[in-house]
Amino acid sequence: MFARLLRRFGRVDVDREESRVKQMKPKEACRQTTSPENVLNKVQANEEEERLNRELELTTKERNELTDRLLYVTGGSMSKSPYFRPNPFYENLKIKEKEVMSLLHNLDTKNTEHHEKFQELKKEINFYRNLHSRLLMDQACMKKLVTLKQESKELQRYLFELNPNDEDEQEKTSNLQTQQNVVGTSS
Repeated sequence: MFARLLRRFGRVDVDREESRVKQMKPKEACRQTTSPENVLNKVQANEEEERLNRELELTTKERNELTDRLLYVTGGSMSKSPYFRPNPFYENLKIKEKEVMSLLHNLDTKNTEHHEKFQELKKEINFYRNLHSRLLMDQACMKKLVTLKQESKELQRYLFELNPNDEDEQEKTSNLQTQQNVVGTSS
């Protein structure tokens, strides 16, 4: 990989020098003394390697930035890119996402329907509660009315027993009864 990068950046000389050192026979390598020129070549090679590593990092960073720009330009879809190779895991993930989104949409729709039904049921419950309380009030009023009628009849008997001959009193009593009947039917 370094050889390909070196050729790309025009640094073939260092590669040749390294390959010459590798090709030396072990005898020649032992006979060689460390000269300042060899030490200098090693230092230069290390510096060159560090420089190439930095360039590789910069190139990788630039490639990533260009990929991001390409994603932005193509609208976030790498499938429009000429260098796109589909990833089967990504495709499966997309399919799962569509299924989950469909399920979520269905659940949201059902939730809305159930919420509407719940609101209707709450209204119906309130209606029947109000109706029940009215019926209880009417029942209580009817009981009072029955007791009042009984008391009225008792009073009429009592009055009739006191004045059996008084016709005016009988008319008053009959008028009182009719008034009570009118009041009883109007409520």
